[in-house]
Amino acid sequence: MTTPSQRRPAVYALMAAGAVLVLFLAMWFGGAWPGTEIPGLPTPGALTTLGLPVVRVAHDVCAAVTIGLLLAAAAFGGGPAERRGAGRAAALWGIGWAVTAALTLLLTLSDLLGLPIGEALDSGFLPTFALEVPQGRAFLIVAVAALVIAAASWLLAGRAWCVVLPLAAVLAVLPPAYVGHSASAADHNIAVSSLMLHIGAMALWVGGLIALVARRGGENPETAANRFSALALCCFVAVGVSGLVNAWVRLGSVAAFLDSRYGLLVLAKVAALAVLGWFGYRHRGRTLAAMRSGQGSRPFLRLATGEVAVMAGTLALAVALSRTPPPRAEQVHGLHELLGYVLPPLTTGRLFTVLRPDPILVLAVLGVAAAYLLGVRRLGGQGVAWPIARTAAAFAGLVVILYAASGGLAAYGPAVFSVHAVQYALLGTVGPALFAVGAPLAPLRVAAPLAGAALTGKVAARAAHPLVATALYAVPYLVLYVTGVFEATQSSLAVRLTSQLVVVLTGAWFFFVAFAVDPPPAGNTPEVRTMMIVGALATQAWIALVLLIGPIQGQDWYAALALPWAPDRFADQGTGVLTGPVVAAAAIVILFGLLSLRRRERSPEPEKAAIGV
Repeated sequence: MTTPSQRRPAVYALMAAGAVLVLFLAMWFGGAWPGTEIPGLPTPGALTTLGLPVVRVAHDVCAAVTIGLLLAAAAFGGGPAERRGAGRAAALWGIGWAVTAALTLLLTLSDLLGLPIGEALDSGFLPTFALEVPQGRAFLIVAVAALVIAAASWLLAGRAWCVVLPLAAVLAVLPPAYVGHSASAADHNIAVSSLMLHIGAMALWVGGLIALVARRGGENPETAANRFSALALCCFVAVGVSGLVNAWVRLGSVAAFLDSRYGLLVLAKVAALAVLGWFGYRHRGRTLAAMRSGQGSRPFLRLATGEVAVMAGTLALAVALSRTPPPRAEQVHGLHELLGYVLPPLTTGRLFTVLRPDPILVLAVLGVAAAYLLGVRRLGGQGVAWPIARTAAAFAGLVVILYAASGGLAAYGPAVFSVHAVQYALLGTVGPALFAVGAPLAPLRVAAPLAGAALTGKVAARAAHPLVATALYAVPYLVLYVTGVFEATQSSLAVRLTSQLVVVLTGAWFFFVAFAVDPPPAGNTPEVRTMMIVGALATQAWIALVLLIGPIQGQDWYAALALPWAPDRFADQGTGVLTGPVVAAAAIVILFGLLSLRRRERSPEPEKAAIGV
């Protein structure tokens, strides 16, 4: 009689065979295989035609498993030995990730030139393709990043690196999102952003589950399964929302989902997602409860193995979809080529009526809001009366951030400097400051223990030093307006998203420390906090001075846009001082003044002792 460990290779082989079958069936249905040979035109040959999609599936699996093992080391519990083992295993899969990325680069070159791989290499075009063509450059970046992550996973096993490496690995899977169908879609910024979210969330979800199955639960299977269950629910929502947004941008109508083979393949992915949602429902309703009742991890692992099989087929379906041409979308009249969307002349009313939602930022804000409410509810269950004013302040801050990231400011910010200035004032100062007034650390620690551990760890303690927190607030603006990064934030979606996330996170952390609605770090006296506020005001004054006397920001970008209704750039940058630094400074003074007045009028709040923070 065979044991489960003896049956495991056969199960994995069946999963791989099933994924390959799904891949070629979907490619056949979508018209990507077998290709039609046209007399007189070169063909890459069967090795490239069949090998490229198979290698892409292998690449995606290696990337997901690497991320999952690194995630297991960081978040699934276990001692140093188990973390080290997960890191070593991640290093091996990371090497496979790098190799498959390199193979994808070579096979994509063959496919692009229409030559067998040997002839494509002999053409001498490989260096140019790898360094200058977007498709080649994307997979070169992935290959190099995967090798670096593999080396770091093998050599570094500390807790800090266990947190950094999964994040780095998720970022390393994103470059291919900038090439292919999404990059050429009419609304390419939203298409690319939604695809980035889709790929990153799917990699975390698939990789985390594979890591759980492969490690057979580890030292503490119940803890690992419960932690992954919470992450899986978030990934499920992110994958579903981002996938539908991406498909809608490419197809544009409900009819297109039914009238094209591309649309039908999208619906097949939706069906696969629904099946995966059923697996998650069963885990939450049955297998996790069985683990908590002492029945062991076998029911969970058995169901999870079937879930992994469906995930493998879903990854294969995604690769087939990426090789299926979407139906030709209608051209949008007035579409601005560089922006990727229609931008009518700026009016005050349009700043409040135009919407430009970014899936990554919207889901991030909604996720924080849900975690805050969950934390407040759990605190209430512990007998802690959470002040309604704090909740109102926190949600006011989140609404400000959501508006700045997805409203008219997000639409006009890349085209008009004064709008950019007020957008960053809201993202980096007004929204985070209001959120900090809501004392979010206590509910977030209760709602998300992993995040709570990070917020109370050694790194967070060092970052809470007043000088460090003030520097974190000031440095992003120094980099933005002095080093030439500003133009890249306007022209590149990736740089813009990164910049916006950085100012939100660093601003929020600064005001956590400076406002000290949550208990302040040791030594953070009222005098120290006052000096921090002075430092923030000095930062805003410095920004205003740079904008008033410095060079015109983003001249090449604005010249390339050539919007006929664009304001005078010199005058608009002067207006940006009033809409940016002045607004931010006023918000800082008002909120800090109100908090100081409230502290003088009231004694220390009793719920702090009850919360234990």
